[in-house]
Amino acid sequence: MIIDVSSALLMGRKDYPTLPDPGSGVVEDVLDEEYGVEFVCLKNPRPQGESMESISHSVVVLRDGGIVFCASIESLDLRSLASALGVSVKELQAEHSTKSFYAKPHIIAYGNGEREDIGPYLGSLRDGDVFVFLKDIAYDSFSDGDEDDFSSWIVE
Repeated sequence: MIIDVSSALLMGRKDYPTLPDPGSGVVEDVLDEEYGVEFVCLKNPRPQGESMESISHSVVVLRDGGIVFCASIESLDLRSLASALGVSVKELQAEHSTKSFYAKPHIIAYGNGEREDIGPYLGSLRDGDVFVFLKDIAYDSFSDGDEDDFSSWIVE
């Protein structure tokens, strides 16, 4: 996912109820003057709406107070899913190869009105390590609009 933070769509609860509440679980709040955005690092934030996802860490990027990008470590709550599907938690635990009430953590990115599951998160869960990793995902996703267009290289 590549976004231009200066013109990216603002996202909120109506777009994705799994987006974290940028005011809950704040660990760090940093202004990035180069991009004109604010990075908010969150630990165990509440989702903005009803969700079956548990968010352990998140970096929310705000422009003018609205969310333009978010990278999170999320795990599916198997108890909630079991209740919604009418199946046993043990059945879901077997399906997800875990004895925990949560599925394995995944890296989720939100930007430009899209939600992308980047894949499983296998790294350290130490706050500092996770926040550096999530900020790197954010910076890797930013485009200033000056880069060359390589879309013609993509073969469909």
